Amino acid sequence: MLARLKIVFTLAIRYYSAGLGGSSGRRYVRFVNRASVIGMMLGTASLIVVVSVMNGFDRELKDRMLSLTPHILIGPVANSRKLLQVGSVVSLHPFLAADGLLLEGQAGDLIGIQGLSNDDPQVSMLIGALTNGRWWEKGDAIPILVGETLARRNGLQLGEMIKVAIIQVNSATNQIEPKVAAFRLQGTFKTGSELDTRIALVRVSDLAIVLRKEPLLRLRLSDPMDVGSVTALLVEKGFLIHSAWDQEFGAFFKAVKLEKLLMGLLLSVLVGLALISLSAGMRIVILEKQQVTEILITLGLSIGECRQIFIIQGLLLTATGITLGLFAGLVGASQLPTLMNYLELMTGFSVVAGSYFSELPVDIRSVDTAFITLVSFISAVVVLVRLVLSSVDRPRQAAGQR
Repeated sequence: MLARLKIVFTLAIRYYSAGLGGSSGRRYVRFVNRASVIGMMLGTASLIVVVSVMNGFDRELKDRMLSLTPHILIGPVANSRKLLQVGSVVSLHPFLAADGLLLEGQAGDLIGIQGLSNDDPQVSMLIGALTNGRWWEKGDAIPILVGETLARRNGLQLGEMIKVAIIQVNSATNQIEPKVAAFRLQGTFKTGSELDTRIALVRVSDLAIVLRKEPLLRLRLSDPMDVGSVTALLVEKGFLIHSAWDQEFGAFFKAVKLEKLLMGLLLSVLVGLALISLSAGMRIVILEKQQVTEILITLGLSIGECRQIFIIQGLLLTATGITLGLFAGLVGASQLPTLMNYLELMTGFSVVAGSYFSELPVDIRSVDTAFITLVSFISAVVVLVRLVLSSVDRPRQAAGQR
């Protein structure tokens, strides 16, 4: 049994070596085998690179947008410490938000006003994102911070008073009752997201006085993607949910996920074309080796063992292409930001020009890479098995006639 298995592997490796680098046999067969390996390599590498870039955009958008957006807002509760025991909640702080109309400048921008406490985790991130001015201190009177883009567009200067019409809805009459409040511009920040154009930050105590409201509780999650399950737990425990981030940005991130899926499906066509090339090459090899197969059957090999020879040869070709593609994809994805920066220096062209990104974001995830590799290999196995089972039949019939 071991001797027959050794013969099968020896012949498969010999066919594999001759099909890629040998000088014997048909040149067309070698060309098709090499083309299928190169196709598998390019298809796998392209999938890894594109998915890594899509993951990079997804990560950056989540980090930048969700760092400034409350994960969950609930009403004031008597014993707020109980909230730290719910799901992935890691911290809670007083928070208020309101919509307002910037009355300075000519743009008349509609902005969102956030009231923060000094111990809010968002504060430390925003302090690092300051471009002008400083964060407010205890003695500062009615300070406000706005995004650098918003300040530049409206010609706002540090130290000047900014008038904002805060929009309120009368719960009794359901009518809009704007209230004008004045704040002193304390600084500007830049987070590299769309929120730089429509967010202003004030002290939660100042905003509470203007709105005449008690601050809500802002819950921060260790994983913002758990917002659905945590919200369900809070509702089950009787807490009043005012809002959650998925209500505002959920559709946006679903669109990014769908775009990633569609790009993956489009690029998987390259792997499909490589499998077609591999199938055509293997069929030619089977026809070319038909007489050799008949001789092997006459010498004692079974039809199943002959099929195993061609299946192993095809799997070796597939493994070679996928391995080369895996290496090329990981190297290409990791070096892509450097390559694009070099291209920008040489030509002045940038794929991220006009966006909030300074360079092309890349996030190589082992799960996605393993999934691409596994699906490519399983697809090749299915194609090869079906091909060999349907092709290696005639030698057995010819041997039976003899």
